[in-house]
Amino acid sequence: MRAQLPRWCAFLFFVPLLAISCRLPGMLPLTPLPDMERDLDFVLETLNGDDWLPLAALVEERYTEEDYAEPGTLTFTATITNEKPVFFSYGWCAADEQTLMQNFEHITVRLLINDDEVPGDAAHGITYSSPDGWACLEVGTLLSDWSAGEYELKTAVTFDEQINDGRDDFDAGEYIYIYDVNVEE
Repeated sequence: MRAQLPRWCAFLFFVPLLAISCRLPGMLPLTPLPDMERDLDFVLETLNGDDWLPLAALVEERYTEEDYAEPGTLTFTATITNEKPVFFSYGWCAADEQTLMQNFEHITVRLLINDDEVPGDAAHGITYSSPDGWACLEVGTLLSDWSAGEYELKTAVTFDEQINDGRDDFDAGEYIYIYDVNVEE
């Protein structure tokens, strides 16, 4: 009996220590993820109205078209409240639908929240035409019911070869967009 007591005590000591180590400085806080809408019809209905916000509209930083046109990482800062759902997405447009589909044969899009990938049933692909007539595909998730705290939202887009959108060439590589989000109560 005495030989097992030290192992049991060690277990009681190391499990809480392991849990605390997840909150070491520099690591993301253990904040619950916001709700991710899985019903595409509800997402489309919401996006066709005025009761939502695109994450891109909430960022403080502004970059040029040239910044977006080459592989690399762009970082943004945003403050969110729970007043309206937020659409976190990545969109790509091409001169026509055929070019758009050809481009997406070479584009991989991953959406992450605090390093957790948005599940496939919550990452919706939505096609539309831009005001200037280009064919567009946006991959995104509608987020709501945030807990107050800090989040890192990341769009990781990989072009596995050089692509052309019908006007410009874009080099192969990773295009990373990091959003440091603060959610206020």
